[in-house]
Amino acid sequence: MHWTPFAVVRTRRRVSTLGCAALVVALAGEARGQDEGTSWATKQAAELVRQGTAHAARGDGAAATRRLLEAISFDPTYGPAYLALAAQHEATGDVVEAERVYATGLERVAGFAEGHAARGKLRRHLGRLREAAADFEAALSFTPDHVVALENLYATYVALSALPAALATSRRMEALAEARSDTVAHKEARARSRALVVLLAELDPVTADARDRGPLRRALARHARRGR
Repeated sequence: MHWTPFAVVRTRRRVSTLGCAALVVALAGEARGQDEGTSWATKQAAELVRQGTAHAARGDGAAATRRLLEAISFDPTYGPAYLALAAQHEATGDVVEAERVYATGLERVAGFAEGHAARGKLRRHLGRLREAAADFEAALSFTPDHVVALENLYATYVALSALPAALATSRRMEALAEARSDTVAHKEARARSRALVVLLAELDPVTADARDRGPLRRALARHARRGR
C-alpha cells in the first residue's frame, strides 16, 4: 500500500512505536511473572508477544506479525498482543490496519486503558484531534493517573484551543507529580498552569494569531504549548 500522505508523521510515529514496544515488553514480562492465577493461554500469549517484539527489533516484520497473531489466537483478551501488532503496522505505515487492530483489542479487552492511549496517540499524529481527545479521556476513565494519556490529552486540548480543559488537565498533572515527588514534572506543570490562567484571564486563545500580542503574552503562549 502507498502511504505518501502520512510521510510527514513517520519519524515521530517510529519513535512512538519504539516506546510502545518497550511498554509491550514490560507488560508481557509482567504477565509471564504472574504464574499463580495466570492461565496457560495467557502465558503462551505473553511468550509469543516477547518473541514477536524480538523479531520486530531485528527487522523481521513478517515473523513478528505471525507471532503476534498467534498470541491473539491463544488469548484474545491479552492486551499487549494488540498493542504490539498495532505498533508493527504503524511502523510499516499501515495506519488503517493499526487502527483496526486497536479497535478489535478495545472490543475484547476490558478496561483497556493502554489501548485507548495508544490509539489516541496515533489519531493525534494523524491530526484527528477530537477523536484523539476522546481516546485519552477514555484511558483516564480506566486509569486516572495514566501519565501518557494526561500529557497527550493536555497537548490535544491546547491544539484544539480548549484552554479551560487544558488548564484542568495541567492542574491534574501538577497534583499527580507532587504526589509522586517528581519535582521537575511538578514545576513544569505548575508553570504551564500559571501561563494558561493568564491567557484565559485575557481571553487570548493559545492558537490565535500572535501578531497583536506583546512579548510577554507571546512568551506565555509558547510556554503553554509545551508538551505538544
